Amino acid sequence: MTEAIFRGISGRLHRFSVHRPHEQFAVAPAVYCFARPGPGGRGWTPLFLSRTGNLAKRLASHEQWPEAQLLGATHILIHQHDERDAREYVEADLAEALRPSMNGPFFDAELTETAEEGVVRLVWAA
Repeated sequence: MTEAIFRGISGRLHRFSVHRPHEQFAVAPAVYCFARPGPGGRGWTPLFLSRTGNLAKRLASHEQWPEAQLLGATHILIHQHDERDAREYVEADLAEALRPSMNGPFFDAELTETAEEGVVRLVWAA
């Protein structure tokens, strides 16, 4: 498999190239994903999803890679995009749809702000 395609919560499709972790990565901005082969060896199961302005530097010694390997990660999936806003959109769109286990808990509640004695706090509204 040389590419992976994921559908975001928006319905948009996002195409990733598939790489072995020991490869040399470009000094380029990208959205990346640590993944393991999907059930029955078909497709990919994303374990961790993030974005970076410098892929080569970020993946040179990523602190999450050892944990991802323990969960079965064998490859790094790359979606290169120069524009920061586009990378943020792709990451958010896919994180909500795929809910990678290493990205922490996700909530269906809305994030809202409340002011109390001049202090602004973020709270989860049910």
